[in-house]
Amino acid sequence: MKKFLKLLKNSLLFILALVTIMVVFLFVYYEIRANRIEKQEKPVQADLRIRTPQFMSPEISVNPVSLNLLPVPKSVEMRPGIFHIPIVLTFRIEPSLRFVAEKFLDRSLATRAEYRSSGAFLNCIRDTSLTEQGYRLTLDPGTAIVHYNSEKGLYYALITLKVLMINYGNNIPCADIKDSPDLPVRGLMLDVSRNKVPTLQTLLGIVELLGDLKYNHLELYTEGFSFAYPSFEKLWEGRLTPLTGPEIRQLDSACRENHIDLVPNQNSLGHMDAWLATDDYKDLAECPEGYKLMGLIPMKSTLDPYDERSLKLVERMTDDLLPNFTSSSFNVNLDEPFELGKGKSKKLSRKKGVENVYLDYVLNMHEMVTARNKKMLMWGDIGLRYRDILGRLPKDITLLDWGYESMYPFEKNSYRLDSAGVSFYVCPGTSSWTSITGRTVNMLDNIENAVVNGKKYGAKGMLVTDWGDMGHWQYLPVSYAGYVTAGALGWNSGSRDEMPLQRFLDTYVFRDPASKMAGLALNMGRYYQFEEFIMLNMTTTMMSFQLGIQDKVMVDAVFEKIMHGITAMMKDLAPELIDTVVNRYSNRGTYNYAGLNAFLDKQLVVLSQVRMDVQDSLLIRDEYRNAIRLIRLGSELKLFIREKNSMTVDGQLEQLEKMSLLCSTYLGENKRLWMIRNKPGGYDTSTASLVTLQKGIEKQMEILKKPVFTRSLNRFLEKLSSAGIAVYMKLIA
Repeated sequence: MKKFLKLLKNSLLFILALVTIMVVFLFVYYEIRANRIEKQEKPVQADLRIRTPQFMSPEISVNPVSLNLLPVPKSVEMRPGIFHIPIVLTFRIEPSLRFVAEKFLDRSLATRAEYRSSGAFLNCIRDTSLTEQGYRLTLDPGTAIVHYNSEKGLYYALITLKVLMINYGNNIPCADIKDSPDLPVRGLMLDVSRNKVPTLQTLLGIVELLGDLKYNHLELYTEGFSFAYPSFEKLWEGRLTPLTGPEIRQLDSACRENHIDLVPNQNSLGHMDAWLATDDYKDLAECPEGYKLMGLIPMKSTLDPYDERSLKLVERMTDDLLPNFTSSSFNVNLDEPFELGKGKSKKLSRKKGVENVYLDYVLNMHEMVTARNKKMLMWGDIGLRYRDILGRLPKDITLLDWGYESMYPFEKNSYRLDSAGVSFYVCPGTSSWTSITGRTVNMLDNIENAVVNGKKYGAKGMLVTDWGDMGHWQYLPVSYAGYVTAGALGWNSGSRDEMPLQRFLDTYVFRDPASKMAGLALNMGRYYQFEEFIMLNMTTTMMSFQLGIQDKVMVDAVFEKIMHGITAMMKDLAPELIDTVVNRYSNRGTYNYAGLNAFLDKQLVVLSQVRMDVQDSLLIRDEYRNAIRLIRLGSELKLFIREKNSMTVDGQLEQLEKMSLLCSTYLGENKRLWMIRNKPGGYDTSTASLVTLQKGIEKQMEILKKPVFTRSLNRFLEKLSSAGIAVYMKLIA
C-alpha cells in the first residue's frame, strides 16, 4: 500500500511538473508572440487622401467631343445641333419587327410610338454588312436613323437612344455612332445561395439595368436549396424561402424581352454542403466524417463521384430545375471539389490520378446535360490545374476561368485555353463580397485584365461574378459600379481610360443631380487603404467579424495560418500571386483607426448631400449609412483587440459599450433593409456571426464587472488558451 501511495504521489508530482512546464511555456510563448506583433506594427503607407483616379473624375469625363454613354461606342462622330425625342415618336421599320419596336419605344422612351410606312421621325433600316449585335445610330435635329442587321442590333441601338435620353434630359448632342461588342457574351452571375435570396421584384430590376448596359447573359448561382426543388420539398419547406419555378419562369420571360439569356445554374459536385448535411444524403459525401481545409476549416461539401446515387441525385435536381428555363445552356459549375481524392475515391485517385477521377465525373455530367439538349458550361479551375485533361474535354463544353484579383493570370490562362482549342469565358468579379462596400480599384483592374486578355485570345464571353461569401453582407448598390464596369469593358475592352464611370453612375444609375452618390460609392470601395494590408478576396475588417472578440495573439495566429493556406492553394492555380500575397502580409502595418473614422465621417457628410431621383433612393442612402456603421464597428472591434491589454477597466467598458450600441443598431436596421430587397429565409444564418459578437461583447462586459481576482484569473486563462491555439496552428497540416 505504501509503495502504491508513493507511486501515486510521484505520478501526481510528475503530472504537476508537466502541467507547470506547459503553463510556463504557453505563458512565455504568448508574451513572445505579443511582443512580436507590437514590433511588426508600423504606420500604413497608403495615401489616405483617397485621390480620385483620372478615369473616375466627373470633370475629366465632361469632354465636348465625347458622350456620357456606357458602354463607350467604338466610333462616335459628333454632329452639330441638339436632338430631342418627340412626345409622339413616328417610326418606320420592316413589318416583321414593327410590334417589337413599338413595344420597346412605348416602354422605354416615355413616348407614344406610331408606325409610319414613310415620312417617319425614326427610320430603322436593315444593313447586312453589320454584325449580329452591331448597329449604327445617326442623330440629327428632327430625325434619327438606325441601321441594324438583326433584332439584337436594333435593340442595342434603341437602348443607346434610351440611355442618352435619360443622361441628357432629352437634350441629346447630335452624333453618328457606330458600334459592336468585343465579346459575343457579356454576362453576370449573381449568387443567390449564400443566405440572401432576392425577391422577384429585385431580380426584375437587375434585369432592367443589365439590359440597359447591353448584357446578354444572366445566371443565378445555385447551391443548396436556393431553388425550390419540388422533388425535395421536405428538405427546405418551412425553413427557407427559395426562388420558385413560377418566379424563374417570369424572370426568364423578362430576360428574353431584354435579349438576355437566363442560363440555369446548379453546382453538382463540390459545394454540396447543404445536401450532405441532411440525413437523406449524408452518406453520399466523399469524406463522410468531414475534412478540414488548410487543417482549419471543417467542411463536408463534395459528392462521392463514383456512387451512382450521387448522379441520380443531381439528375433529379436537374429535372426539377431545367423546365423553368428556355436557355439552351446549363452551367453545372463543378468547381472546388476540395475533398476529391481524400476520402472514398482516395485509392482510385492514387491509381489513376485525381484529375482522371474528376474527368470521369465531368464526362458523366456531360452525358446527362447533352441528353437534355443543353450545352454544358463549367468552371475551369480543375482543368487549369491539371492541364492534360483540357484536350480530353468534349469540344462543346465551355470552361469558365474565374479569378478575382487584379493580378490574376488571365493572359496565361487564356493563352492555354485557346491553345488547347477550348471554348471559354473570362470571369472576373465585382469585388463587392466580403468587403462590405467593395474594393473599387481591384474591381476595375480585375475586370480590365479579364476582358482585354479574353478578347486577345478568343474568349467567347465575359461572366462577371457577384458572390455572397460569409453571409452576403454587401447591399445590392455596392455592386452597381462593378456591373457598369463589366458591361462597359465587356463590350469595348479598350475603353477604360475613356469611361465616364462616375458621371454615368450619377446620371443614369443613381440619377443624382447633385453628382455626389457615385463618388461616395466608388470611394467607399477604398476604405481598405486604412487596414494593415491588402487581403485577397476580402478586407481585414470583414475578417474580424468572423473571429469575433478574441485575444490578439490568437487572431494573429489564425491570420498567419490562413495566409499560409491561401499561398499553398495558389501554387497550382495561380503561382504568380504568391509573391504579392506574401509581401503584402510580411510588410503589414498598423490599422489606422483614426484615419478610417475621419474618412467615414466625411462620407456621411457626402451622403447627406445626395439627391437621387430613383424609386429606391431612400433605401440606398440607408443601406450605405448602415454599411458605414458596420465598417465602424469592425474598426472598433480591431481597436479593442489590439489595445485591450493596455486599457483600464473603465476604458475597456467604454469601448465595449460603444461596440454593443453599434452592433445592436446595425442588426436592427439591417433586418429592415434586408426584407425590402430579399426573401426572409437565410437572414438569421447570415447574421449569426454578428449575433455571436454581440453575445461576446456582453460576456466581456460581465467579466469586467467581476472582482479583481476573477478578472485576473480569466485574463491569465485567456492568454494560455490563445497561446495554445497559436501552437496548435503551427502544428496542424
